[in-house]
Amino acid sequence: MKKDAENETLLYAYEHDDQSSKYFIKPDKSYPIDDDVEAGKTEGKLKEVSKWPTIVATVMVGFGWLSNEVALAWVHERVPYDYHPLPDLFFSHFPEIRGAIRIAEYIMIILLISALLVMFTHQHRWIVIRRTFFCIAMAYCFRALCVTIFQVPVPSVNTYCAPKSNSSFELVAGRVVKMFWSAGIEQLRPRELCGDLIVSGHTLTIFTAFLVFKTYAPQRIQPLSHIYHVLAFTALFSILLARKHYMIDIVLGYTVSTRVFMEYHALAASYHNGTFETNPLSWSWWSVLVPYFESDAPSNFHNHLLLYNRSTTRIGAKNVSVKKRSFE
Repeated sequence: MKKDAENETLLYAYEHDDQSSKYFIKPDKSYPIDDDVEAGKTEGKLKEVSKWPTIVATVMVGFGWLSNEVALAWVHERVPYDYHPLPDLFFSHFPEIRGAIRIAEYIMIILLISALLVMFTHQHRWIVIRRTFFCIAMAYCFRALCVTIFQVPVPSVNTYCAPKSNSSFELVAGRVVKMFWSAGIEQLRPRELCGDLIVSGHTLTIFTAFLVFKTYAPQRIQPLSHIYHVLAFTALFSILLARKHYMIDIVLGYTVSTRVFMEYHALAASYHNGTFETNPLSWSWWSVLVPYFESDAPSNFHNHLLLYNRSTTRIGAKNVSVKKRSFE
């Protein structure tokens, strides 16, 4: 026990040394960590972060995803099968490679795992998760609307579409239950239903995951974002080669995912800077939700991942909170 206490003392001293502090967490002063409070450097307690906005954002994601599944289950009966694929500039210059979709989905899984790791190990994970989930929910609700109101022929004559039946509630509900668990990944469940073309869901997921990693990953692993950027566009190219979407679907998916993410974070920055009311982006109908999601968020925080939990050890007559491991 004595040796452990000495080791913790040395680690604590090393973290607070001027030369070595750059390798460790630089906490936001509006959200002081336990070390500062106990050492008397700041007054008061940590500001509590409410979990309810994150729960609300999670419900919104569930609604957005469910609405997409319902839209696909319904529009399958309305897809025009007796028409040839529409003219497409990309299709005119590149051949169809049906297996290319595997490349796109493997890249999407890599980006998703990376984004989820950053989200759930981030110092301010509850805030990062709520922001990300809100952006995903908005993008997928818009996609569900587009899929519902606009149907086009499938992009390839080689695409299999299950026979049409009817649009009864029982049939649509059964299709939703069957599709829901696969998350739209064809490697998990072969595609049978057709019609969800306008605004590519793969593109929404790929670029939202990329932006989450680029925005919230620690500086030390930021070089990966350049690799992921190239992979993201490679995935889009693969989707088009596989004839899973028209080029306009990819363009719309890229535009929606990036604009929603950037607009939300621009509004969040305006809210914390006190310029929210004068920002023209606040004219959006959904901007009224930004103050709710950002009310307990720090105005500025450093990106670092907490890979281990804190431990508190007693040194002398006082408790000192020491980080086991942080990754900046």
